[in-house]
Amino acid sequence: MSTKFLIPSSDPVLLEKANRVAKEFIQKYISDNVIGIVFLGAIVRGYFDHSADIDIAVFKKQNSEIPLTKKFYKIEDLEIQIWLSDYESELTIPWDMAKRWTYSQCRNYFDPQGKISQLLKEKVPLKPEEKKWLMMSGLTLSEWYINRLTQLWVERGNIISAHHMFDQGIIYFFDMLFGLNDELVPDMKWRYYCVEQLEHLPHNFQERIKEIMHLHAFTIEELERRRGAFMEIWREMQPIIEEEVEMTFDEMVQTV
Repeated sequence: MSTKFLIPSSDPVLLEKANRVAKEFIQKYISDNVIGIVFLGAIVRGYFDHSADIDIAVFKKQNSEIPLTKKFYKIEDLEIQIWLSDYESELTIPWDMAKRWTYSQCRNYFDPQGKISQLLKEKVPLKPEEKKWLMMSGLTLSEWYINRLTQLWVERGNIISAHHMFDQGIIYFFDMLFGLNDELVPDMKWRYYCVEQLEHLPHNFQERIKEIMHLHAFTIEELERRRGAFMEIWREMQPIIEEEVEMTFDEMVQTV
């Protein structure tokens, strides 16, 4: 993931302190029972502020015990969150998209046998079939939610549900953009921030999507305004996605 986390609240001094605290804290837990240790989150993404914490994943041998008895620790006013798991179990269990995105931005701190590097190489990358599905489902479902499901709720007399369906359609559109850019879909907390950083976007994306997302009032007129603005950006992307997946929109609808 090439996203640059240029967050205004980031404090370079605090980031340096967090890195030091993380290393000093976890060093004493390295033992023969630990397969690997990975730093995650803010300290790896290169930002840190007073709302951030230190995330550390520890992969241990199955049926072994290490003296990390809590999930949360407080060191020098910084919160440390521990993600403890059995390495052998991680080899076999599926990783969801959010977890894979998190580990796509990680730093191996302790990996003496290279097992964690290999695990991440196998688990994390976006597969070609996933990329294609994100583009197909994103294009078709965004149109379905924003055109058809919104109208369904207008006919049922619930304009708030109609606008809610519209917002869901935007999320599917974002998924399509991540697929187009060959990127994993971030956790919802980071979804919009990261979509802004993508290389291949509709022209004038930030201004146009802001107007699309802006809800002035829960009215049919406002729904029609938002829908018209969205469909302009959707139609711009349609031929690009059709070329990428080598299918027409109608063929995608039948598949999805």
